[in-house]
Amino acid sequence: MHGGNLRRAKEIYGLESFVDLSANINPFGPPPGVWASIKKGMEDIVNYPDPESIGLRKTLARHLDQPLETIMVGNGAGELIFTIVQALKPRRVAIPIPTFSEYERAARAVVSEIQYIPLGPEGWAKYQTGKKGHSSEADCKQQIWKEVLKECDLLFLCSPHNPTGTVLEKETFEEILVFCQEIGCRILFDESFLDFLPDAERWSARDYLTANEHLMVLYSLTKFYSIPGLRLGSVFAQPTLIADFEKYRDPWSVNVLAQHAGISALEDLQYPDEVRGKLQESREYFYREFRSAGFLNLKLWPTVVNFALIEVLDQTPDRLIEHLGRSGILVRSCASFAGLPGNFIRVAIKDIPVMQRLIEGLKSWIG
Repeated sequence: MHGGNLRRAKEIYGLESFVDLSANINPFGPPPGVWASIKKGMEDIVNYPDPESIGLRKTLARHLDQPLETIMVGNGAGELIFTIVQALKPRRVAIPIPTFSEYERAARAVVSEIQYIPLGPEGWAKYQTGKKGHSSEADCKQQIWKEVLKECDLLFLCSPHNPTGTVLEKETFEEILVFCQEIGCRILFDESFLDFLPDAERWSARDYLTANEHLMVLYSLTKFYSIPGLRLGSVFAQPTLIADFEKYRDPWSVNVLAQHAGISALEDLQYPDEVRGKLQESREYFYREFRSAGFLNLKLWPTVVNFALIEVLDQTPDRLIEHLGRSGILVRSCASFAGLPGNFIRVAIKDIPVMQRLIEGLKSWIG
C-alpha cells in the first residue's frame, strides 16, 4: 500500500541494500543539528514526553508565523488524518483520486460515504479554473466542483498532489474555499510536500486560516526533513477545532526524540534552500537524461517536486518493477492508487548518482 518497506523488499529480492525510490523522502538526510539533538534527547527517554509538545509547537508557530493555539502535532500526518476524521465523523467526504490512501481509510473507519473526484495522471491540471475570470471553461469547472461537493461534509485536498506532483492554483483553491464555506463543507488541505516546491510555486493554505473556520491544514516534517523513522506532522486550524481534535489524540503520540529533532530541524534556516537547490539539479539531470534516452515505451510525467510518474505504455509495469528490484532499485507501483488509469510507477527524485543508476536500470530493462 505504501512505499519504503525495505524489510519486505529484502524478503522479495534477496538483497541487503537498495536505492529506495519508492518513498518520497528528501535523500540528503536531516539537518546536521538533528543528530546532536537526538543524542541529547536520549537523556529524556526515561521520562514521558511533553504531552503538549510546547517547545515544538512554539518553534512551529515562530517558523510558520501561526498562533500557538492553532497548532496540534502528531505522530506523522497519517495519525493526524485519522484523529481529525474521528473527531469530525463526517457523513459524506469528497476525495480527489488518485491520492494518498489514508484519506479513504480514515473515512471508512467512521463509516463515511465517499464521493470521488477523478483527477487521473493530469492531477490538478484537470480542474484548474485559471486566473480570475469568467470564461466558459472556468464556469464549467466551477459547476463541476459544485456538483461534486453537494451534500459533502469534508473535502480532502492535497497540493503538491501525491502521486502526480501537480500543484493546485491559488485562484482555484480560493473558489473552492468560498463555495465550501457556503455549503458548510470542511476542507482538510494536505501540504506535506509543500517545502519541496521552488519559491515561485510555493504558497500555503495556512494563509487563509484566520478567515475560514472550516479550513484545516496538514504539514509534515517527515518527508522534507528526512526523519520518516521518527514520524512527525502537524495540523493547523482555528482554536475551537484544535480543542476538539485534542480530545481524540493520544497525548504521548510525539516521542521525546521526535520533539527534539523537529525543533532542531526547523531552526536550521539555511537547510531548506540548500535541499531545494540540490533537488532541482537532480530533477533537471534526470529529466534531461530520460529525454535523451528516447524510451519508446516509457512516458515521463515531469513535476516540480521530488517525485514523478512514469507510464509504461505497452504492458503492465510488473516486469519493470521486478527488474529494477533485482537490480537493487525500488520504485513505487501505482496499482493501489485508485483512479489512476493505465500502468504507472512513481519514482522519487534523489541525488544525481542515484538518478543515473535509475536511468541505467531503465535502459537495461529495455535492452
